[in-house]
Amino acid sequence: MKHLLLALCLWLPPAVRAAGPLQPLQIAEQFVAPAGWPLMRGYLCCETAGQARQQTLGQQLPAQVRRRCQLVQQGAATAVVAVELQDSAGRRDFYLHFRREADAWKLGAVRNLAMTHLGPPMLSILTAMPPAEVAEYDRRHPAASHAFTVGSLRLWTGPDADIAAHFGRHRADFAEAARLARAGNTPALAADTSRTANPALAALLRRLFVTRVGGRDTGTATGLEFLIGGMSGNTVGLLFEPNPAALPAMSPDRLIVLRALGQGWYLYKTT
Repeated sequence: MKHLLLALCLWLPPAVRAAGPLQPLQIAEQFVAPAGWPLMRGYLCCETAGQARQQTLGQQLPAQVRRRCQLVQQGAATAVVAVELQDSAGRRDFYLHFRREADAWKLGAVRNLAMTHLGPPMLSILTAMPPAEVAEYDRRHPAASHAFTVGSLRLWTGPDADIAAHFGRHRADFAEAARLARAGNTPALAADTSRTANPALAALLRRLFVTRVGGRDTGTATGLEFLIGGMSGNTVGLLFEPNPAALPAMSPDRLIVLRALGQGWYLYKTT
């Protein structure tokens, strides 16, 4: 029996063998790994307990899919882990929401940005337009040109890494847009790019592929939202909130992720 127990311990994954209760990141890594996880049921709660009855998320994915987990936030009672899945077709992002029950962390919900399937067909039509049709499109849509719409759609339907890279390339412009929006009290107006009273701000937002500045999609009380896109309440954008204490709380029912980009900027997605 002693040798049997030793063999069992050696067979278990490293995260399971680790001393002490598993942390959210460790649970996430086991849940998305290609191999099965015999102890899975003990680390699930809420809706996930009813959904993942036989297989982990990792077992349901093709073996060639690359998986990367990153801890986004961990507090006393809740935690969020971002999962990036990558294959030859591209990258997708999921967000695992945890809650602490007694002395153990449990995976309660899995979320991703919904309704993005509507983006690729729109992109296909727009990118296939010949120059004459592009010119006509721009004439008909002066506030949201062909280039703006294509850029916004690509960010809306793309992975978090693309949004973060876009922000990194244009960090100074985003900072200037935030300054102009604050100066014009834009958060109270929730003005979009076609109605912004400040022409300089409107031009800057179009260049940044921002559909609207202001609003309260995230539930923020003091932050400034830069909406990139989305449909029916499923939105993606950037939040500027220099005060970490004022950040809205993530939850599987509204703000599904809030990823820090530095200097008070965050990538957000809602549902």
